[in-house]
Amino acid sequence: MNLFPTTRGLLLAAILSCLFASVEASKDSLRKHARPTFTFDELWDLEKTFWDAFLYPANLKQTQGNSSSIFASDVQGRVDITRTFDGDELNREYIFGLFSDPVHVSLVGVPIAYNITQFAANDNIASATTVVTFNATTFGVLIPVTIDTWIEFNPDGKIAQYDAVFRWFEYLVDFLIGGVATKINATSPDQAVAYVADLLAKTICETHEQHCTGSNQQYTDTTACYDFLTKTARFGKSYELGRNTLLCREVHEHMVQYRPEIHCAHIGPGGGGYCVDDMSYGQTVLQRYFNDSWIPFGYGTDQNLWLAN
Repeated sequence: MNLFPTTRGLLLAAILSCLFASVEASKDSLRKHARPTFTFDELWDLEKTFWDAFLYPANLKQTQGNSSSIFASDVQGRVDITRTFDGDELNREYIFGLFSDPVHVSLVGVPIAYNITQFAANDNIASATTVVTFNATTFGVLIPVTIDTWIEFNPDGKIAQYDAVFRWFEYLVDFLIGGVATKINATSPDQAVAYVADLLAKTICETHEQHCTGSNQQYTDTTACYDFLTKTARFGKSYELGRNTLLCREVHEHMVQYRPEIHCAHIGPGGGGYCVDDMSYGQTVLQRYFNDSWIPFGYGTDQNLWLAN
């Protein structure tokens, strides 16, 4: 009896079985990493739609209503000089509300123009470098601010997650402080910093007095507020707008008017979980935050240390 045909048949069946399993595994992998796919033109338009909405006074519309035309309801966002921000409402307040009042004391003022200088896009992800012109009315100067962004869009074309970096921000802060030094004829950088600290602290305390009442009150009175902000909390370095600093509270002060029950704590002595020194350098760099990979088409599954899961 010749057993070779049977053996060959079993071998062929085993090979086909393995091949079928491999194909199914590939399908499962594709399904697992399935995401909406946009054309380059569509991603370019979505990128520009965001920046158009970012400019003043268009950004005012984004601070109003119950939902955004820009952000997904469960959007995740990270800004290198501040922190992470979850959800549509919180992101609208920070990304749009922070830069929407030209007459209010502010570090950089309101955005009035933008120019996208670098852009690459694939799948549902766009990476761009954008130079935004801000009218820093508090300091009486127009300043170009370079912002690097990675943006992921959901099937509806809304932002599902973003990662933003303010390039040369330390240089920007030094530039503004230098301008103040010239304006007040300061004899040292510390004198200029003290001038800015006084201005920001008074503004924060006025906002606290107006909006943070009842259970939202953080300071016993305006004097206690001013003393804490100018004597206890440090002014802050350029990367400390999400730490226990005056600069951090300057950022959050702009949002108090929208939801005092949420944001009053952020300008208070405890920092409300946002203006706190709770993360080391290593923890900041290695934070597992994002739900979705920033690498298109399922690549780099072993390279995503920023993924939450």
